[in-house]
Amino acid sequence: MLTLAWLITSCSNEKNKFILKGEISGLTSDTLLLYYQVPDYKLDTIICNNGVFEYSIVPDTFTVFSIIFNTEETLPIFAEKGQSVHIKGSTTELKIQGKGENKLMNDILTLLRETDKKRTEHIVDSLIQANKHSFTNLYLIDKYFVNSQSPDYKHLKELIENQSGTIKDTPYMMLLLPKIENFNNKIKSHNIHSLSGKDREGNNFKWSDVRDKYVLIDFWASWHPQSIIEQDSLQSVIKALKKEKFLICSLSLDLEKEAWLKASNRDTTQWKQICDFKGWNNAIIKGQNIHSLPSNLLLDKNKRIIARNIRGKDLINKVKELIKKDKERTTKKQKR
Repeated sequence: MLTLAWLITSCSNEKNKFILKGEISGLTSDTLLLYYQVPDYKLDTIICNNGVFEYSIVPDTFTVFSIIFNTEETLPIFAEKGQSVHIKGSTTELKIQGKGENKLMNDILTLLRETDKKRTEHIVDSLIQANKHSFTNLYLIDKYFVNSQSPDYKHLKELIENQSGTIKDTPYMMLLLPKIENFNNKIKSHNIHSLSGKDREGNNFKWSDVRDKYVLIDFWASWHPQSIIEQDSLQSVIKALKKEKFLICSLSLDLEKEAWLKASNRDTTQWKQICDFKGWNNAIIKGQNIHSLPSNLLLDKNKRIIARNIRGKDLINKVKELIKKDKERTTKKQKR
């Protein structure tokens, strides 16, 4: 009887499995991180063999998780009982073979790859409005509106309020909307007057240490895999701007000192690591309405915010542009 019960349970589990297969080129690691978003937040990993992998779960309900790649990009996957999804391609151009939400996600990604960058936000806006019941909107709203360099909070609130009840009731949306409402009720500070936290040696961070420098405040945490990937990507920024008056200040939302010290091994004269162990209650986090990781603020020499969530080549070019203007102003003054 026990054997029969085991066989019935085993067959039932196999029937209810969701299977994800992948063949991906361009990976720099044999481990992929998964970030579950619906119905609960949790992390998992996939082990690859030369970019090939198979991953399976038995979802109790409709489940959404994102694969985090070494390119800083994320790919949402929608898991339902008895279904399978196959992803192929390079990390910069993936194709999703599946049904329902996964097919829609593939169609959206294909369309966006073929869209002129200047029209991307307009197209994304139209897609969100046209698919109010789709979980693909969790990805689109987060990537193109929440993490935009200059978020339009009024429009963002309208987008979320126009979603179906199912989408608005996801944990991500339920946490996001009150924060947006709270932001709209505050006067946004354009200057950062103070930055609390101590470095790895236990010394308080001082603005005097970064006088006459452009500063990128990078928000991250040792428990958040995507923000760690973002930290890795900043090494190329440091390399490109190593001769410039530029500094990265990585402010961690960690609560445990040991975990932070273990993960914050990037600490140089041009890259400072600080933490006050208050997590989301850090003063600048609350004052600037930082509600997701990774996030960043670019400050000019007067500690005025000039860009938000600026990354990669955009960040490098922006800093170089600002430095060039500084030099031009200095030259004009010397000629007078």
